[in-house]
Amino acid sequence: MKPEFEARMKDLLREEYPAFEQAMKESPRRGYRINPLKTSAEEFFRLTGYPEYPTPFAQYAYYLPEQSGAGATAVHAAGLLYLQEPSAASAVSVLDPKPGMKVLDLCAAPGSKTTEIAGLMHNQGLLAANEINPGRSKILVENVERWGAENVMVLNADPAQVAESFPEYFDAVLCDAPCSGEGMFRKNPDAEKEWSPESVLSCAKRQRTILSSALNCLKPGGRLVYSTCTFSLEENEENVSWLLSEYPFMKLEPIQASFGRPGFELGSGTSMCRRIFPMDGGEGHFIASFRKETDAQASYCSALLKSEPMPRAAEDFLKQISYPYTYVHHNKVYGGTFPFVSPGTCRLLRHQVLLGEVKKDRFEPDHALFLSSDHPFPVKMELQDSEVRPYLSGMTIPCTGKGYTAVCWHGHALGFGKADGAILKNRYPKELRLK
Repeated sequence: MKPEFEARMKDLLREEYPAFEQAMKESPRRGYRINPLKTSAEEFFRLTGYPEYPTPFAQYAYYLPEQSGAGATAVHAAGLLYLQEPSAASAVSVLDPKPGMKVLDLCAAPGSKTTEIAGLMHNQGLLAANEINPGRSKILVENVERWGAENVMVLNADPAQVAESFPEYFDAVLCDAPCSGEGMFRKNPDAEKEWSPESVLSCAKRQRTILSSALNCLKPGGRLVYSTCTFSLEENEENVSWLLSEYPFMKLEPIQASFGRPGFELGSGTSMCRRIFPMDGGEGHFIASFRKETDAQASYCSALLKSEPMPRAAEDFLKQISYPYTYVHHNKVYGGTFPFVSPGTCRLLRHQVLLGEVKKDRFEPDHALFLSSDHPFPVKMELQDSEVRPYLSGMTIPCTGKGYTAVCWHGHALGFGKADGAILKNRYPKELRLK
C-alpha cells in the first residue's frame, strides 16, 4: 500500500487497522448473482455443481469458488449468472426496487447493478440505465441483453442531461458514482497505482455534481441511494453531509442491514449509512439512502415515442412472440413490457429488446431477442456440452432443421443461427465470440 493511503486508513480505522491490513494481504473475494429471470437456485446449482455459499449482501448472491472459469461457460453466455464483486450487490439491496416502479441507474456501466435491479423488477416497470462513457455504454448494452431484461432503456448521456430529460420522473434512483476505487485495490493493483490524495478530492467534487443531477431525477417521496467502492471520508460521509446541507428536503434514512457496519458519524446522522471493508466479506463499499421529502407533486410525464407501422415481414415472424408494447424505427423493431418513453435529449442506445431488423423485405432477428426471457421459438436445437465452445467460438454446427433456430443449452438460449437442413450458420455476435 502507498504510505499516504496507509496513513489515511490508520487514521480512519484506528484500532481496527491491523484487521484491515491483514485482510488486504489476502486474496480478493469473488462473487456472482443468479439470474431470477431465467433460472432458479435449484436448477442453477444442479447445472453447475457449484457449492452453495451465499453472501450476506443480496438476494441471489453467492461467493464464487476458486478456479471456476465461470466467464467462459455456457452458464455465463446464457445469462444465468453475473460475475460481481460480492459487496457491490449491497447497494441494490438498500434501493429495494419493486416490480412496476420507474427506476434509474445513473452511472450504470458495466451493468452489474442494472442487471441486479432488473432481476428484482421481474420485467415490470421501467429501468433506465445511463452511462456517460460511449465505450462503457456498449458493454452495458451487451450485459443487459445477456441478462434477458425486457424493460431496460439504455442511455449514453451526461447525468445533467438525464436530469433535464426526466425531471422528478423516477420512483427510485441509484447513484453508484465514479470514485477513487480504494475498494478495488486488492483485486486490481493498477487502481492503487493511479490513486492519490488529489484524485480523492477530484472524485468527491465530481460526485457532488452527479448527486445534484440524481436528486433532480427523483420524484417527491422517492428514494435515492448513493454508493461508492471507496473508503475515503471525502467521497462518502462528507458528501452525504454536504447533500443534506445543500438540499434540506433530502432526508437520510437508516439502513437496516445485517452486512457491514455503520458509517462514521460526522454530526449529521451519517452513522445511518453503511460501510463494508475487506474484513467484512467483500472488497469494500459505502451506501447511503435518502428520501425526497417535499410538498410538491410530481407533474412530469415523459412523452411516448411515435412508432412507424409494423413491417409485414416482421409481423409474420413475430406472431408467436408476444410483447405488450412494440416500437418500430428505421426498420428496426423493438419489443418491451413498458410503453416506449422518449429519451428526451439523451442519446438512446437500446430501448428494451431489439427484436430484429427488416432488410430487403426480410426480417432478420437480433441476438437480443433470443437472449430475452423465454419465448416459444418455433425452431430450437439443443447443444451437447461438447458443442457449446464451438458454437460460442462462431463455428458452424450440424443441424437438420431449417430457418432461424434458437441454439440452447439445457433449454436456455445461448443465441441463434440459420439452418439449411444440414448445418447451422452461426449468428453468435462476432464481438462476443470466444477466442
